[in-house]
Amino acid sequence: MPISDRDYIAEIGYVADGDRWLFIAQSAIVRVFSPVYPDPTTDPTVEDVALTSETAIELVDVEEEISEEESNIALTPRTPKWAYVSWYISQAQKEVLHQQGGSQLVVRLYDVTGIDLSYQSPQLVQQYECEEVARDRFVAIPVSDRDYMVEIGYIADGDRWLLIARSPNVRVFSHPHGDFWFVADAELIIHGATQPNTSVNIGGHSIKIKPDGTFHLRLPFSDGLMDYLITVAADGESTRTIHKRFSQETSES
Repeated sequence: MPISDRDYIAEIGYVADGDRWLFIAQSAIVRVFSPVYPDPTTDPTVEDVALTSETAIELVDVEEEISEEESNIALTPRTPKWAYVSWYISQAQKEVLHQQGGSQLVVRLYDVTGIDLSYQSPQLVQQYECEEVARDRFVAIPVSDRDYMVEIGYIADGDRWLLIARSPNVRVFSHPHGDFWFVADAELIIHGATQPNTSVNIGGHSIKIKPDGTFHLRLPFSDGLMDYLITVAADGESTRTIHKRFSQETSES
């Protein structure tokens, strides 16, 4: 990684004659934090990797281009009973939908078994309210061996649905890894309380607080460092800040 504390994506593909780039797939956007990843310019243990002419992996710094990326959402089954949902919302689309009255960010899970979405409506199964700071979450699967799809969007006045992105259809099998399988994941819950009528900000995003001043944020607990700066401000008073860092390491045997 040339520079830490920046956002990166990876692409895989082939380099053809004339240095033509034959694209195969692109990863999600990942933040590289300086406390976790070594800097190759200062760490002598990090070696450069030579790419062959047949295959190449391009690491693209998207810090300046993030606003141009299209919004998207993906559904990944983890067990027959729950799945992982991740999404990205472009800043431009977010601003447009806010102007149209979008207030609450929501993830919707649909059962699409035997449904042709070109002319039929999917069956809504679950709806999850999400904070703006969140980019992923776990969702419950009511029945396995069926096809599911997720959407992300905003709820506006009058329960209008402002769609942002829709995932492909995904089959959730009753035994995703054969006769013997084992999966373990974790969730992180940040909760707290402050005086009512104050503003709470986590990681640069405003968090809704209840009338009694309590708040909570529920996120999948990914491996590596999760770094959150929590700020509370009240009218006429100074800002107070709490800095929380969480880390998790997963090993399999």
